[in-house]
Amino acid sequence: MKRRSSGNTLVVAALMLVALIMSACGGGSEGTAGASTPTAPPSATSNQLNPVPRDQVQDGGTFTWALDQLPPNFNYNELDGTLQDNAYVISALIPTTYTNDAVGTPIWNKDYLASEPRLTTEPKQVVTFEINPRAVWYDGTPITWEDFFWQWKANNGSDKAYRISSASGYEDIESVQKGKDDREVIVTFKHKYADWAAVFNLFYPASTNRDPKIFNDGWKDRFLTTAGPFKVSAVDHTAKTITLVRNEKWWGDPAKLDTIVFRVIEADAQIDALANGEIDAMDVGPDANKYNRAKNIANTELRVAGGPNFRHLTINGTSPHLQDVKVRQALAMAIDRNTIARALLGPLGINPQPLNNHIFMANQEGYQDNSGEVGKYNPDRARQLLDEAGWKLEGNVRRKDGKPLEITCIIPTGVATSKQETELIQNMLGQIGVMMTINTVPSDALFDKYITPGQFDFTVFSWLGTAYPISSSKSIYAKPRRNAKGELDIQQNYGRIGTDDIDQLFNQATQELDRKKAIEIANRIDSLIWQEVHSLTNYQRPELVVCKKNLANFGAYGFASPWTYQDIGWTKR
Repeated sequence: MKRRSSGNTLVVAALMLVALIMSACGGGSEGTAGASTPTAPPSATSNQLNPVPRDQVQDGGTFTWALDQLPPNFNYNELDGTLQDNAYVISALIPTTYTNDAVGTPIWNKDYLASEPRLTTEPKQVVTFEINPRAVWYDGTPITWEDFFWQWKANNGSDKAYRISSASGYEDIESVQKGKDDREVIVTFKHKYADWAAVFNLFYPASTNRDPKIFNDGWKDRFLTTAGPFKVSAVDHTAKTITLVRNEKWWGDPAKLDTIVFRVIEADAQIDALANGEIDAMDVGPDANKYNRAKNIANTELRVAGGPNFRHLTINGTSPHLQDVKVRQALAMAIDRNTIARALLGPLGINPQPLNNHIFMANQEGYQDNSGEVGKYNPDRARQLLDEAGWKLEGNVRRKDGKPLEITCIIPTGVATSKQETELIQNMLGQIGVMMTINTVPSDALFDKYITPGQFDFTVFSWLGTAYPISSSKSIYAKPRRNAKGELDIQQNYGRIGTDDIDQLFNQATQELDRKKAIEIANRIDSLIWQEVHSLTNYQRPELVVCKKNLANFGAYGFASPWTYQDIGWTKR
């Protein structure tokens, strides 16, 4: 799973029960700003990209794309690298074996594979990949089975020197071997693994995966190679821009654009930049002010999808005041998620309802409400639980052993959504005698200085998921383990809360090839996550992208993969 960059919503890995603003939500259709609000929820199979055949897209031009921050590490598989902003950049540069359409159906990638992978399931599950014989890294080194081998070795979690974001899928592989030649890869799994097509997506060269030091730090602040339709021309840390140009060694369809410029602009300033012509596209997010302004910017349009995006509150279970599950449950019951959903989604013309599942979105197969008592707003019960946990009300504040029950919530600067959500939560907790301080920090420091090292009590951001909701969620809720040095390996579990039961059920679910049975197990997992109060899923947000009208093959992707960068370009106005 990917999390949003800290600006708009927070990447890293799941994510609309809501009715969107536009009626033209058919798959790939071109939306029209200001259209009537539909009465039905958006489909998970719809997106809006202004699809245009390549021969009708102009050759040349520059596309300027707004980012919330420069990624701290351009290795997407490293713990700090799983930002959505990072995925936007490296997807033009780094190979992936499979993409997904708007329905979420996996599609093998002909640019990197010579044929559709072969799957056998008896006596063990084996997948055979045939690599495109023309596929090479930028220095001319062929992409071979060794790249797959070292991608597996680096990411399977067996070597704790690698600071990985997730071992999901890789930890289920028994071996990666050379086939009839260097271009054939034979991947044998230890057991059945349903989401095998999700593995080996955004994979890196063996030369950078062999050494954990290069894996962890080699991609910081710079790119080491490319194997996509674009290459990096410059990373300017002063101007906060990343410039991509056509890769002259690319073997696939040539990129239509000459240049893609990724420009970091504070989230709340991006709408002004769009209006001023400084950027060509931006993610509106669940921001009513941006949405209303976007509808009125000349020569632009809103593109909408029922994508896998959700806002949530992560709770740090290692914080001294939050280690007691009874306290976490009390705080959850004191937070009115209905009010938060109404405040953030209502102004967007959306049917505001809280999201009541950590794994499935409300418009996905498998969704059901597992929130139980914990997910229901009940301040009286919250007060009772705090009393039972020894936090007695003294005046307006709850105290235990003379210490007040104080919570620090970390949010990024310049993000109106985060500010609005946390101020609502602050008021709600205040009503049961819990003090919450909102600490605003620079967006580019939010994760590496606060969230990843656990220097917070609460934080809010968005998760953006994939077409593989069960396996992509595993690393977020897996019980953190300590390595030989005593360091906590959290992968993507920023809440640092987990149980052996949750881990065992995730293993069962990811190995279950019967979809209905896997969904049933996943909902059992979700019920346990709610009881542990790992995090509160606040609401599923719309994917609203505003961009220039003549920008083709780009927009609100929903569950589709935004990987065909060579087709993005400009049409005549």
